[in-house]
Amino acid sequence: MSALLLSPETIHRLGWTLIHFLWQGFALAILGYIVMLPVRKAAARYTLALTAFVAMALCPIVTFLALGPGTVPSLSFAPVFNGFAAPATLLSAATAGASPGYDWPGMVVVFWLAGILVFSVRALGGWIVLERLCRGNTETLCSRLRQRCLSFQRRLGIKKTVRYLESQSLDAPAVIGWLRPIVLLPVTAITGLSAQQLDAVIAHELAHIRRYDSLANLFQVTVESCLFYHPAVWWLSRRVRTEREHCCDDLAVALCGDATEYARALVLMEQWRATPALALGANSGSLRSRIARLLAIPATAGGVGTRGLAVIGILVMGGVLFASTSLTDRLPGFSGLNFNVSGYPGATPQYAPASPTPDTSATQLSRKPALFAIASAQSDRPAAPQSTRQPVHATSGESYIAGLESVGLKNLTADQLIALKVQGVTPQYIRELHAAGLNPDVNGLVALKVQGVDPTYVRDIRSTGLKPSVDEFIALRVQGVTPEYVRQIQSQGFKDVSVHDIIGMRVQGVKPSDFAEFERLGLKGMSIRDLIAFRVQGITPDYIHSLQSAGFTNLHTQDYIAAKVQGVTPEFIQKVKSHGFANLNIHQVIALKNSGVL
Repeated sequence: MSALLLSPETIHRLGWTLIHFLWQGFALAILGYIVMLPVRKAAARYTLALTAFVAMALCPIVTFLALGPGTVPSLSFAPVFNGFAAPATLLSAATAGASPGYDWPGMVVVFWLAGILVFSVRALGGWIVLERLCRGNTETLCSRLRQRCLSFQRRLGIKKTVRYLESQSLDAPAVIGWLRPIVLLPVTAITGLSAQQLDAVIAHELAHIRRYDSLANLFQVTVESCLFYHPAVWWLSRRVRTEREHCCDDLAVALCGDATEYARALVLMEQWRATPALALGANSGSLRSRIARLLAIPATAGGVGTRGLAVIGILVMGGVLFASTSLTDRLPGFSGLNFNVSGYPGATPQYAPASPTPDTSATQLSRKPALFAIASAQSDRPAAPQSTRQPVHATSGESYIAGLESVGLKNLTADQLIALKVQGVTPQYIRELHAAGLNPDVNGLVALKVQGVDPTYVRDIRSTGLKPSVDEFIALRVQGVTPEYVRQIQSQGFKDVSVHDIIGMRVQGVKPSDFAEFERLGLKGMSIRDLIAFRVQGITPDYIHSLQSAGFTNLHTQDYIAAKVQGVTPEFIQKVKSHGFANLNIHQVIALKNSGVL
C-alpha cells in the first residue's frame, strides 16, 4: 500500500533516513546527557531535555531532505572497493554476504508504518479514556474548594478559563487538555488530604497549565509514536517528563511553602495511584526520586552510567563510520577516501584523493564520536598487567562480590552491583537484616539503605508486635515513626493497630494523646480512622466543646465530621436559634446550611 502513495525512490530515501536516525538518535542522547549533567536547576534541565527532544524530532526531516535524488546508497558492499583494482578473490569475499534481491530500506519503511499504526491506536485509546473521565462520574466542586482553586489560579497568573471537577474514577489529581484545561480532583484526595496538602496538589496541577505542559506532552506522544523504534527517544522523553514534574513541584512548594507536607501528600497519592498516561498527574514520575529531591535526601544512583555511555558511544561510532562509508561517493561535498591497500599484491588505487577538506570528510565527522566511545570503553576495562594500579583494588572488588554471594545475592547485574556499592550496602548489613527477620531483594536493600533503615530499627519496630514488609518499613522510616510512637498508640487500647493506620496517623500529624482529649468530651470508642478524619477536617476538642455548649450533645463522630465539612459553626447555630429554631437536631442545622436559607 505504501508503494501506491510514495514513489520507490521516496521509499528508499525514507528507509535510509530511518536507518541513519539509529546513530543520530544515540548521538543526540549522549550530547543531551552530557549537557544536562552539571545543571542543577530543574527548569534549566527541562529546557535542555526538551530542546534535545525537539532536535530528535527534526533530525529525520533534515536527513530526508539531505538525501536528495541520486544520493541514496545501495546496501551492497561492493561499492566500497569500486575505486581499487583489488584481486578477484578479495572482491568476491567482500560481496559474498550482499543480498541485492531484498529491498531492506523498503522493508524498514513497512515496519515503521506498521509501528506508527500500533502506537497511534494506543494514543487514540488514551484520548478516549480521557474523554470518558471528563464526562463520567464527575461533578462540580463545592464553592469553598473552587474558590481556593481560583485563588491559586490568580496567584499563578493563569487567565484562561479552567474547569474544576470532582472525579470518582481517578485516584489521584490530574490535568487534561490545554485549550480548555480541566483539573480533576478525586474524592480520595479531597477527603484524605489535609487542607495544606490539598493546596500543594492543586498548585502542582495549575503549574502544569501555566507552563503549557499538556501541549508539550501531546508533542512527546506524537514523536514517540513516529520514532517508537529508538530507545534513546523513550529515554529522553522520560527524562523530559521527570524534569517537568520537578518544575511543577518547585512551583507548588514555592506557593505553599512546606515541602514536607507536599512530600507526605505524594506518598499518600502513590498508594491511590491510577492516572492515565496522556493526563498530567501530581503523582506522575518516580515517587522516590521526587520525594528525595523535595526533602534533600541523596537519591539512589541511576542514569546511563559509564558502561552505558561506552556502549552507546561505540554504537554512535559504528553508525558514523557506516554513514561515511555508504555516502562517500554519493552525497555532495564528500571527497574520495584514500584507503591504504598496499598490503594486497597488485592493488593500485585508481583515483587520487581530492583536495583536503578536513571539516567535511567522513573521517573527520566520525573522529569525535569514535574518540568518545574509546575513552568511555577504556574507563571500564580491567587494568592491564603493566598498570600502576595496586592489585588490592581488584581483590576488594572480588571480596565484595563474594560477600554478596555468601548472603544469597548471586548473578547480579553491573547496575545492581554499582547501586549496592554506592549506597554502602555491605554483606554484614544484609546478614543483620536477615537475622532481624527481613529478607529484601536488591531494590529493597538499596531503598532501605537510602532511607536509613538499619537492623536496629527493624528489630525495635518488630518488638512492638508489628511485622511490616520492606515497603512498609521504608514508609515508617520516611514518616519518622518510632517504636515509642507505636507503643503510645498501643497504650490507648489499640493492640491490633495496622501499619497502614500508623502511617496515616503520622502523615496527618495525629498524636496518641489526642484519644484521651476526645474521650474526656464523651467520645468513647473512637477508631483510628475517626481520629484521622477529625485531623483532616480540622475538628479540634474546642470545636466539639462549642457544639456541646450549643446543646448538641451525644453526637456521633460522623455527625461532627458532617457538620465541620458543611461549615456549621457555633456562630451559625446561634443565628439559627435567633430565628426561633430552638429544637433542631444537627442534621436539620446542616440542611439549613446547605440550603442557604440563613
